[in-house]
Amino acid sequence: MGKLMLLGGSNCQLAAAQAAKAMGHTLVLADYLNAPPAKNYCDIHAQVSTFDIQGCIRAAKEHHVDGVFTVGTDQPVYTAACVAEALSLPSPISVDTALKATNKRAMKQAFQRYGIPHVAFDYLKAGQSAEHLQGLQTPLVIKPLDSQGQRGVFKVATPAEALARLPDVLRFSREDTALVETFYPSEEVTFSAYLWEGRLYPLLLTDRQLMRDPVHIGVCAAHRFPSVHAHHEPEIIRICEGVAQALGVTQGALYVQLLIGKQGILVNEAACRIGGAFEDAMIPYATGFDILQTVISTALGEPWNSAALRNPRAKTAGLQMSVQMLFCKPGTLASITPLARVQALPGVITAGYHYHVGETMPAMENATMRFGHCLLATQTGDMTARVKALYALLHVTDTDGNPLIIPRTYDGEDEPDVQQN
Repeated sequence: MGKLMLLGGSNCQLAAAQAAKAMGHTLVLADYLNAPPAKNYCDIHAQVSTFDIQGCIRAAKEHHVDGVFTVGTDQPVYTAACVAEALSLPSPISVDTALKATNKRAMKQAFQRYGIPHVAFDYLKAGQSAEHLQGLQTPLVIKPLDSQGQRGVFKVATPAEALARLPDVLRFSREDTALVETFYPSEEVTFSAYLWEGRLYPLLLTDRQLMRDPVHIGVCAAHRFPSVHAHHEPEIIRICEGVAQALGVTQGALYVQLLIGKQGILVNEAACRIGGAFEDAMIPYATGFDILQTVISTALGEPWNSAALRNPRAKTAGLQMSVQMLFCKPGTLASITPLARVQALPGVITAGYHYHVGETMPAMENATMRFGHCLLATQTGDMTARVKALYALLHVTDTDGNPLIIPRTYDGEDEPDVQQN
């Protein structure tokens, strides 16, 4: 058994911590918080930010770890590659590949080099004028080069508005420059795959259903499987094989967000990790391939069973999955349906709350401000009813007794709507 460093201890990493412990490994958690959710499953807590590369390297050396990994979050992917390189530990990707997967300037350069279809873009730096962006068709999306969770992402109408938003964007970045893209009216899908010996193995295609907000765009409200765009899967696979080549990925997890609109299928962004919408639970349920155990074993340089990857479980006609991200209106939480009652609902695979009674829900601005999550699955095609049952049971109220939870349907909205990048 090995000693593993897990970068990040949020709810997205809980399953990873539990799986590593179940496999018998000693777990060192790197997280700057005093009591992150995954701490209870770890043997050692190194209180260091996952963005602090040198700090994580020092902690890895101090605790003599045999491997390092992360799941469900972007920026620690680069830190993990740097720690692995500094300590000569196993890593499925190089530092160069990790940079391309976590810095949008490096990513866009790689996409351009390999002809990956993407939206028109430019960069905006403090001190530049709005005229710098005149070549881009409006409206625009401005976002950090190196953030995650839709922090600092805004839809704006004009270059002047993009310039005005620049300070807000850079608050979430270590760079002095932001990425500005032409807004592409589209629907969004996510594609999960695993690369082994240079071959891409498709695992999951889901619809990424978004919150309706005219400014804070791209915040995911739910993931739906099967995707209504499943007929595009052969083209998506071909594009994502190109993405893997552009990033330099020959082994490990690949997660790609794609936009589907009138100009065709464009790549929004890509990551060398398991997705953050509980794909670590969705993928085994749908295919039989335990991607989380594989990622853990790979981080230690240990062998893993490739049979389920090469021969995935046949999908039944009634297979449906829905990840509800559970958002609330702002307010102080006075009452919440006990989590155990939600977990007992038919079809619930995993569920959790990020906020508790007495805490205050902030206004939604990014993905970190969700109340909780619930992954539902069924083999009998009755997901519409199961999502409805979830929101019939789940009650979250404020101190005046007002309901705060924002219910959704399996289809995402009662009325079809154009989604945003």
